[in-house]
Amino acid sequence: MTLIPGVLWSVWPPIRPKARGGGKIFRFAPLLLIAALLNACASHTDDLDKYQADLPEMMGSYTPRDDGRPLSPSELQAFKTVSDLDRKLSPEDAQIVELHFKFFVHEKRGTFERFLTRSARFLPYTRKVFISRGIPADLVYLFMVESGGNPNAFSPAGAAGLWQFIPRTGRKYGLTQNAWLDERRDPYKSTYAASDYLLKLYNDFEDWPLAAAAYNAGEGKIGKAVEGTGAKNFFDICRLDERLEERARLKPETRDYVPRLLAVAKIMRNLKILGFAEPSPDMAWDLSPLSLPAGTNLAGLAQHLDIRWSDFSGMNPAFRRTVSPPAGTATAYVPADKLTAAVTWASGPGARSFAGWQEYTVRKGDTLVSIAKRHKISVQSLQSANGLSSQPGRGEVLIIPVSGKKGENAYGSPAQKEPSPASRGGTTRAAASRGSSAQAAAAATQARPAAPVKKPEAKAQAKLSAPDKKQDKKPEAKAQTRAGAGVKNVSVKAGDTLYSIAKTHKVSVKALQDANNLGAGSKLRIGSKLILP
Repeated sequence: MTLIPGVLWSVWPPIRPKARGGGKIFRFAPLLLIAALLNACASHTDDLDKYQADLPEMMGSYTPRDDGRPLSPSELQAFKTVSDLDRKLSPEDAQIVELHFKFFVHEKRGTFERFLTRSARFLPYTRKVFISRGIPADLVYLFMVESGGNPNAFSPAGAAGLWQFIPRTGRKYGLTQNAWLDERRDPYKSTYAASDYLLKLYNDFEDWPLAAAAYNAGEGKIGKAVEGTGAKNFFDICRLDERLEERARLKPETRDYVPRLLAVAKIMRNLKILGFAEPSPDMAWDLSPLSLPAGTNLAGLAQHLDIRWSDFSGMNPAFRRTVSPPAGTATAYVPADKLTAAVTWASGPGARSFAGWQEYTVRKGDTLVSIAKRHKISVQSLQSANGLSSQPGRGEVLIIPVSGKKGENAYGSPAQKEPSPASRGGTTRAAASRGSSAQAAAAATQARPAAPVKKPEAKAQAKLSAPDKKQDKKPEAKAQTRAGAGVKNVSVKAGDTLYSIAKTHKVSVKALQDANNLGAGSKLRIGSKLILP
């Protein structure tokens, strides 16, 4: 059973919007707050598109220029407020922080207000988690610097979610990632994982600003900088950076990462003084966690609860499809006043109305119509199963719902015995065989409110050792080729290259290219399948 970590539960319920809102960590993370500020608070798709479109424009100078405007008396009052993170800033260091402070208060004031509206969904919960674990409250604003409060944010480097975990670091801290689910985009689980990671970094460096810098650059990079300069704090390392070999020096985005965090923290501590509207607690969702059985029809659940799919997806950005993973339970979040109805529906046979499914990798020339016709299902069924509103791209992996009758919409089909892989004539995951019927699966794994898990709270004042969660390793079934031969396939993940895949599986790059008809310059698509020779 997949459970939300303990301290997360001790501060549940997470967040209360009555209104809908739309690792080693990402190398360009310091830019994300600026990029996020330029985004309009629109739909999730628009939000992400604008986020990604703005990013290239921000990849020049990281330090904002001085606008030449002196701080007003109220701005100066706000800037002079300090916390444990910035209590000992030298005048020189304070000037760097002031540049970022003025940038958000002056030049980007309007967009910062919209940014506050978006972040309001998650601030109450993240504050409770950090405070409960002894982490300074100002470090909550790291998620604003990382993603601008966008749980759907995805970087070119493969980092995802509010806290921009890359795949490796996300898995290390217990965030499941597969073709069905990406818990890096779960605002609640990823917040707890981020607190774990920050506690580990504090244990390494015994200094919170250095822990924040390591969150951006990686603990190895900061560890070498500390060793090479002999400095004990972030700003001293920056001053002594030239003593290091060129490749060991901090990158510009890391040098500005901590000053940007300190500037945002000063603003957030003084919203009223600075004339910003303080986010209302009513802007946060009042959600309850729900543990779902394998293969639950998420679109059907949303429909039953009278929630638009776009809204349900906004509450549950971790789900990558309209059905939950076919193996094991998964956590969904539903409005608290609809929890009982959700449990009742998800425990019934209609919740898993797929008679079975198979995966299909989109080929050149494929269309929704041609794919649906080939598998004898309706286009509507294919779109519903995959949340599609447009033609899928080549290499994209689709769910093919299998129903008992030609052209029948699998969401509406009655539960029945799952056909064998041979009768389906396509690939399937071993985990998909979850019993002879959906009723049997429902009896074995009932939907229920996810139960809390108690976990000792770490104290930041002592030398910390964050618990190292073991990754959930769910064995991947060996896929079969259409000819039925037992050839092993591998799914391309974020960050994979032909070289890395070949090295992992102990084959040559040329053999991998030949088996998949790939040229030397071929680009891999996340989610596509490669045949392993």
